Amino acid sequence: MGSLRDELDHRARDGDHPMSIGALAGAFRAIGYTLDRSLDCRCMSKWMTGPRAGQSYPCVTTGIREIDTGLSAFHVSARRDTRFDKLQEMRLSGKYFAVSKGALLEP
Repeated sequence: MGSLRDELDHRARDGDHPMSIGALAGAFRAIGYTLDRSLDCRCMSKWMTGPRAGQSYPCVTTGIREIDTGLSAFHVSARRDTRFDKLQEMRLSGKYFAVSKGALLEP
């Protein structure tokens, strides 16, 4: 759990704190997406650049689907509109994450 605690402490110093899984799902639902937890993938994430290069932490990534169509957000036929732009902004911000089963859940 040391690497998880270290990552959480690092993010807290930057002002970022984990959300509940319900709040995380709600944030994506508000823009028309749902988390597809059947696609969860447990891994170790590793910082590749910057001052934390080489540091790693346990991570769970998950699928994201459009609520109205059921398509993966990243399917070739999925929407590419302002909701998708917001989705990408949220994902890339690093602010939308939760702790799940000893790992960071990062959609």
